[in-house]
Amino acid sequence: MSQTALPTPAVEATTTEKQSTWTVQRIVFLSAGVLGGIIALIFIIGLLLGFTSELEVTATRIEYIRNLLFIMIGIEGILIIGSIAVLIVQVTRLINMLKRDVQPVLTTAKETVDTAKGTVEFVGDNAVGPIIRAGGFMAGLGVVFRDVGGIRRAIRRTKQQNGQK
Repeated sequence: MSQTALPTPAVEATTTEKQSTWTVQRIVFLSAGVLGGIIALIFIIGLLLGFTSELEVTATRIEYIRNLLFIMIGIEGILIIGSIAVLIVQVTRLINMLKRDVQPVLTTAKETVDTAKGTVEFVGDNAVGPIIRAGGFMAGLGVVFRDVGGIRRAIRRTKQQNGQK
């Protein structure tokens, strides 16, 4: 007997919100690609100018290209320093939020645990403790009666055995 599985229809997730195609990650990748392309283009132009016969003019042009690259690297450095500053500010805000919001929650939780501990001690001292003591007393009393009854039976058996002999 063979079993065939029926294909299940694919459920497509429909969203009411229109998602933007310009995410931060996409913008960063696009900017890095454009910057890398510009640097590669400048390098290729410098190589082509290096193979021309006018070396003095080419040297001046390559010097301008070099200066442009220095300016671009400087701008990138400024952007990196700005990004690090924003990161430091965000981490500081997070730490302040944790101190301000989490500390009261921890204090309330500690108070709750202390209250529960007090309740458990009260119930243990005033309800469970007496019940346990009473149960222990009753168990001891039962053992005493059992032992007393056992002594009586032992005495009866001894009298019956002595009387039969």
